[in-house]
Order: sequence, then structure tokens, then C-alpha cells
Amino acid sequence: MNVKIRCVALFIAGTLLILIGMFAGPANASIQEVLNALSRSGDTALSTIIWDMRIPRVLVSMLTGACLGLAGVLIQLSTRSPLGDPNLFGIGGGAAIFLAAVAAGVVTMANFGVFAGSVLSSLLVAAFLSFLISKENIGPIKIAIIGLAVGALTISIGTSVISHGRVFPTQVIGLVAGSFTSSNWVTVYYLSSTLALCMVGSVIIAKRFYPIILGDVLSKSLGVSPIKTRSLSMGMAAALSGASVYAGGVIGFVGLLSPHLARWIFGNSPRNLIIGSVWIGAFATVLADQLARLLFAPVELPVGMVTTLMGAPMMIYLALKIK
Repeated sequence: MNVKIRCVALFIAGTLLILIGMFAGPANASIQEVLNALSRSGDTALSTIIWDMRIPRVLVSMLTGACLGLAGVLIQLSTRSPLGDPNLFGIGGGAAIFLAAVAAGVVTMANFGVFAGSVLSSLLVAAFLSFLISKENIGPIKIAIIGLAVGALTISIGTSVISHGRVFPTQVIGLVAGSFTSSNWVTVYYLSSTLALCMVGSVIIAKRFYPIILGDVLSKSLGVSPIKTRSLSMGMAAALSGASVYAGGVIGFVGLLSPHLARWIFGNSPRNLIIGSVWIGAFATVLADQLARLLFAPVELPVGMVTTLMGAPMMIYLALKIK
């Protein structure tokens, strides 16, 4: 299938998902009533549902997926590890530990403080991970093993914090399995700002990934420091991961799978992979959220469970295809 056709199909599918997110829901309303609510000329209650609940939720799920997709491709390109994923490597686990402490009442902060704490916690884990993989000529397999070990460590610490505090089951599910039920315009602002800054930074350093793909020795001989590039990539991945966990909890497989699908659709160019992973991550997360919201309505499934059900079989297939 031609690349242009794949891009058009992806765009059409994403647009349909956005429309479903705005028009479908438990509120029984016709298309005309929803259109009137969008223009704020119809029913006030429906207008509130559309503008304060459905649209922010669609945008937050899109931006969260875009952040995870970008974080995943940054890790995979900088480490050359096909298993690179912000949550699998424990970077998102840093934010999860902090949010668990907030949910348990150990830490009390205002809205922006919670967001900043999530990002900072992820940055701390990313710094620790960067230190562990800072040796020259370290292979992608060793990086993957270290990352998985750090991820397991953050999960155990987060579970201990949750067990220590009196946390309601719904809070635990929302944090560890993903949920966009509390989406709002403030979260949209935080996510979009983080994504925009990291997107600019990613495009700027994209050229560095060409020699890094060839290995650390050749990369260094071509004037590109693999250690510095990994540190920059990990820092941006941490900011993106912390923002995504703040917005929707720990959502698996999006950051891991998006770069592989982007490679199939857009090719192997690092810049194309970066842009493609952002879009695929965004649309995949919107799809997962709409399935979680509508499949067994009015009961909602955890978004992370849906992404795992979608992503695990695809990842197994891709793993069998990787040479």
C-alpha cells in the first residue's frame, strides 16, 4: 500500500474517532442537537456536556497518546532498543509513584504542583536510568534489561505507597490502568505545552539519530555523542511520560508500539518516525478510550486494559517479524 494512501487512511480514521468522541455518549441527543450544543445555541446542559466533558476528553486522550508515542520513539531511536517504552522502562513509574503519594494523602499540592511533581518525578527516574546506561558502547539488549529492571522497581515502590495509604479502588484503577474520566481544559493546556516543547526539541536533534543507528563507535567518530543524545532524549521522554501519567494514569503499549507502526507507514527516517509516532499514538489512544467508554456503556473499562488487549497481539506479531 502506498505511503500516501496509508497517511490518508490514518487521517480519516482519526477524524472519525474524534467525531465519535464528540457525538456518541450516554446523553441521548440527535446530531442536530449536538451541533447546536457545539455552537452554544442549543440546550445548556448538553452544551456543558459537550464542551466541558466530551471535547476535553477527546483532546486529552489524543495529547496523551501523542506524548507516549513521542516518548517511545525517542527512547527507541536513542537506545536502538525495539523494546523502548517510557512505562516499560519505569520512566512513567516515577510519576506514578508521586501520584500514588498524592492519592494516599502523603503529598498535598495544588493542580499545577501535582503536574510539576509528576514531570519532576519522571525526570528523576530518567536521570537514574541515564546514569545506568551512560557507559560507552553499551548494547541495546543491556539497555532493555536495565530499563525493565528499573520499571519493575518503580512498580514495586508505587504499589507499596498505594498499600500504605487508604486509597479508594477507583483511584487505584485510574492510576495503574488508565482513565480519562477527569479530563478538563487545564489538563489540555499542560499536555499541549509539554508536547509542543518536546516536539520542537525532538525535530532539532533528529539528525543525531542517523549516526546513532549505526552504533556508538561510528556515531562518536561522526561527531555525535551517543551519551549526550540519550540523555537529551531521556529528558524529553520523561517530561512527556510524566505529563501523560498525570493526565490519564499508566497506559501501556502505546509508546512501545507506535514507533513500529510508524516505521511501517512512514519509513525509517528518524524525522518521519518522530512525526508518525506522534499521530499513531494519538489516534490509538483515542480509539482505546472510545472503546473503553462505549463498549459496555454506562460501565467504563480502564483505558490501559484496552491498549494492552489491542497492543499485545500486534507486538507479538511484530516481534516475530523483526529479524
